[in-house]
Amino acid sequence: MTQGMKRIVQRSGEEGSALLVVLVLLVLVTVIGIASMDNSVTELKIAGNDRMAKRNFYNAEAGLFNAVAIFDRIYANEADNDGNRLYLKDSTHRPLRDRDPKNAGIEFASPVTNGAGTPVAWIEVRAIVLLANKAASGLSASADDIPSLNHIGPAPKGSEKGLYRRRRYAVTATAIDPTRYSAADPKASLTGVVLQCGVDMQEELVKVEHLLGI
Repeated sequence: MTQGMKRIVQRSGEEGSALLVVLVLLVLVTVIGIASMDNSVTELKIAGNDRMAKRNFYNAEAGLFNAVAIFDRIYANEADNDGNRLYLKDSTHRPLRDRDPKNAGIEFASPVTNGAGTPVAWIEVRAIVLLANKAASGLSASADDIPSLNHIGPAPKGSEKGLYRRRRYAVTATAIDPTRYSAADPKASLTGVVLQCGVDMQEELVKVEHLLGI
């Protein structure tokens, strides 16, 4: 009788140990599963942020390249075939060509759009001048951050030096977040991705002589 009871006690102890091992394994599996889920969520967030960063960069790049390609139109604010202009033109809003280089600045939504018709970037253009002659243009700090150079430079290569000069401008493109874009307030959708480059425009010397030295 005593020996039988001892065998039962020993068997119960073995079952208790097995149950404890199972519980420990379940806890470990649960912890590993939760950690894997956290890693997956983090990886998804990283991938999403990477996609947005690339999208914003490519949008700014597309807007900048297009602005450089159509700078003749920007310079004179010429209308397209449908009569549309890039920025306002009236008796008080003159083309970039005719504005004071010290504080001249124009801005508009890029004519380049995505598949949904949303502009890819916000374009800002101002004249490059010597720092001593630079005045606020009303544009963003990024657009106003320009090198200190004479606005009027030597004639472009291949042009007759006695007849022509180059005018220096800075073009700034800021990517637009298409998920937040509103035509009523396009600047509210601007991202932190900003690209800038310089553009030279050939102009007749007689038209810019009064601008020499700035």
